Amino acid sequence: MERRPLSDRISNFEQNVITLLSQHQALDRVVRLAGDASNRAFFRVFYTTGASAVVMAYLDAQLEGEETFLEVQQFLHGLELPVPKVSAYYPQERMIVLEDLGDDLLETLVERSDQARITELYELAVDLLFKMRQATETLDSGCSAFTLAFDEEKLMQEMNFFVTNFVRGLCGRSISPAASATLDAFFTKICSMLASEPRIFTHRDYHSRNLILHQGRLVMIDFQDARMGPAQYDLASLLRDSYVTLPEELVDTLVDRYADGTGQTSQDLKDRFRYLFDVMSLQRNIKALGTFGYQVHVRNARRYLKSIPRTGAYVARNIAKYEEFALFRAAVEDLICYPASQLA
Repeated sequence: MERRPLSDRISNFEQNVITLLSQHQALDRVVRLAGDASNRAFFRVFYTTGASAVVMAYLDAQLEGEETFLEVQQFLHGLELPVPKVSAYYPQERMIVLEDLGDDLLETLVERSDQARITELYELAVDLLFKMRQATETLDSGCSAFTLAFDEEKLMQEMNFFVTNFVRGLCGRSISPAASATLDAFFTKICSMLASEPRIFTHRDYHSRNLILHQGRLVMIDFQDARMGPAQYDLASLLRDSYVTLPEELVDTLVDRYADGTGQTSQDLKDRFRYLFDVMSLQRNIKALGTFGYQVHVRNARRYLKSIPRTGAYVARNIAKYEEFALFRAAVEDLICYPASQLA
């Protein structure tokens, strides 16, 4: 069966939004919002009363997603963690009507804030991570996120996705057998190490585009892919963010802030926590480059190009930091860091 172009599907969903919601309340207008790296469309709905809402629509009938979103939203909301409220769900149309949190993404706040305010916002973000850890630590919730994990297979799957979509796809590079073996050994080393760590509940995409300041507090969005993973996973997503560069002194302070909150106050424990944070950042940033490669090369979403050099620079910094990675450094710099630095 031939699939309709994405623009046609979006137009169809926009009409569905208007038709469905106008049955319950008079609409003023519907505005399409910028999307993310998923197969969803977002609309802001303005009612004649002056109220507004955000509609999230799943565009691909062959892909599931909204049930998991609703499940994780209900779970987090039940723990009094800040997530948008759900006001309606239309399963046949695959549309969810959400609380309108506004446009104050952490990313945009950073762009217009001084360093003192940025520090304050990121302290809030780290404290929210710790709050989520405390709320989910000893739960037998029944939420499906607790049955999923960043095991070695999953982490390596993300590394293979990177090679396919960034190295071979976006960069058009062929890899020699020797370089391929070196990369694979590097990926296996870091993924097996991370997979062996104790696991906690992770948001999985906890960064500046998925945190919104609303009524004085940060609210989490895009949490439907939550699963169990290392304690450093969400922290690496936040502090080694492909969309925001933080001063290294602030990164150091915030890593210590989180470690202190979990009781890892001795220097040995802090050093171990920081080491795992850096290794997690390596995996997370390489995975992000794979996502960007797919978005640009396959979906022609060229807005992600500008995030690639920053993400590659994170990899370069961490691969050079530890002597144990020296054997892999040449291959990583040749196939990851250098090509990433040339893209924008």
